[in-house]
Amino acid sequence: MSAPARDGPAVPAEKKGGLSKIVSRIKTVLKRSDGSKRLSFSAKSAPAIATTAGPSVTKPAEPTPVAAPEPVEPTTTTDGPQPTKIMRSQIDADRAKKLVERFAVTIDPMYTQPDKEISRIEKPIRMRIHRTCHRCNATFRGGKICSQCEHVRCKACPRYPLKKEKTEKKEKEPVVATVVGIEPDTYWGLREQILLTKPSAKPGAEPLVRKTPKQRVRRTCHECKTMFAGGSKICRVCDHVRCVECPRDPAKKKKYPDGYPGDAFSSNTSIPVKYSCHKCLKVFPAVPHPDSEEGIARKASGAEPLACVRCQHPMCSECPRAPPAKVEPAPDPEVLKSVQAKLAALSVSNTVAS
Repeated sequence: MSAPARDGPAVPAEKKGGLSKIVSRIKTVLKRSDGSKRLSFSAKSAPAIATTAGPSVTKPAEPTPVAAPEPVEPTTTTDGPQPTKIMRSQIDADRAKKLVERFAVTIDPMYTQPDKEISRIEKPIRMRIHRTCHRCNATFRGGKICSQCEHVRCKACPRYPLKKEKTEKKEKEPVVATVVGIEPDTYWGLREQILLTKPSAKPGAEPLVRKTPKQRVRRTCHECKTMFAGGSKICRVCDHVRCVECPRDPAKKKKYPDGYPGDAFSSNTSIPVKYSCHKCLKVFPAVPHPDSEEGIARKASGAEPLACVRCQHPMCSECPRAPPAKVEPAPDPEVLKSVQAKLAALSVSNTVAS
């Protein structure tokens, strides 16, 4: 069998080895150079490779060495704030001091890492300002053109926070302290009372509201036995003015033996009366009514008037009649005796111990 035909003349082995060396050298140069030089170098080396296929082989042009770019030295600007060196332990101590001043606690800093020096830059406090487009309500970003409607920021676009208007400084007027009435809180310091509700047993009815229990006081006229209306002191049947004889339900005779506050004096002369000193307002003991038989006889006999316990002023015609008021109950004599016995025993034990 005949050998297959080859296109072109045969290339000697020596020349073939030299060509492969040239191609590998070109590839290494192409890898080291950048993209722009790679394209230009490959364009120039293409005809050189093509000519090697002919009978005569030409030596390709060697690549020119590319100069490395010179390193650019970093330039430092002194316009902005410069960093300062500070120890980490000092920063932790400052933080602990602020926490102690704020929360009144004692904090001992614990150092788990070795102390080292770090850099800090003190920057002024800046206020973030947000601008909104008045056409599409979109928020402007770093630039002055809206990212949605491409509107150029103008004076109509609102700003947050609002810009303070510069006003002329005026002389400060003296501040006058205003007297404000103190409004007490009626529900454990809360201004709005909380309503506690309970569902009603009846279907469809309104829920039941919990209210504070109140004592209902009823007064009855002692002349016609008619109950007084709420908030009224005049009987609607006999026009009698509520007096100390009109009974109260429930009654409190221990605290108010002479009548209840706001009641008028009774016209019954058999009830003893009380007067108060016009100098110190101390109440005198009860005396018979001046229009009663005992009062007339006492006045006719020329008995000595009662003297005030506080200021020793004798009861005179200027001393007014004391209105009904709450009377403190007299101490129980049995309780006084027991307290005195305990005090005596305590004093004796003290003297013996000494």
